[in-house]
Amino acid sequence: MAYPRLIALALKVWFNAHMKVCPVFIDETGILSGQISQQPIYGIGALVVPDTRKITDSLYRLHFNFVSSRSVERNQLRKNIGKRDTPPTLSEIDRLMWSTRHHEYKFTDITRFNLQQYIDILNLYFSFPNLEFHALALDKHDPGFGLDKWGYDEWKAYASFAKELLKRSLHRDVFAIVDLQGKPDKSPEYLEDVLCSVEWVKGCLRATSDMSIYLQIVDALLGCVQFDLKDQRNYYGTTSRRAQEKREVVNFVKSKLGMSPGERFLPSDCSFKQWETAHIFKVWKGEW
Repeated sequence: MAYPRLIALALKVWFNAHMKVCPVFIDETGILSGQISQQPIYGIGALVVPDTRKITDSLYRLHFNFVSSRSVERNQLRKNIGKRDTPPTLSEIDRLMWSTRHHEYKFTDITRFNLQQYIDILNLYFSFPNLEFHALALDKHDPGFGLDKWGYDEWKAYASFAKELLKRSLHRDVFAIVDLQGKPDKSPEYLEDVLCSVEWVKGCLRATSDMSIYLQIVDALLGCVQFDLKDQRNYYGTTSRRAQEKREVVNFVKSKLGMSPGERFLPSDCSFKQWETAHIFKVWKGEW
């Protein structure tokens, strides 16, 4: 667990030494290829954190408290299983194994066992002012959908969309930390070069999401936007328990933005929505 802390400390020291530059954390969800029925929405999210000092300590404190509580829960479950004559259930085995894995806050991993932890971490996120979340959502049902504009090169399209999101979002100098996507060997294009061609981007680092709680928060917030767009199309129906647990997180985020559960982040007849409370939360419809 020391490695993520070391990365966070190194970033904190760097940004404190360059007070005019702040970090922007970038993640994506979905895939550009594949069946539209299975992957209808592709999205890229960016989180601008003007001041990382207090929020970093608070987020990691909550995170490590959660990891510690999982260890206690796992040990108690193991004791309970050992006291009885019946073998553990599949659910208990899953919880035992799940608790031993390194935990990341990924929207797809929300379950009834960890739902409260996602709400807690997002509640803490929303307790800090001046944070900015920006999302670019691409609906693959759009008649103009297609990768031909990029020569059917998914890497080139991804870099282009990430660049477009930053061009729309930024109004100050930033250093970009991007969730690691492996560059195809055949591609001559480096993501770092593409993003640093944006006026406000002064540097770029690709990093795995386990290195930064901020990248995980981008995943959670972007997952909420993607889920809401799919839910708007009745993609999940009304009987899925896993969908209902994710819907609870989505509705929690909406409540923090002053939205009702029935409001949509991006209605079908809208290409842009913005909320400004103590935070900035923006969602754009991607154009092909």
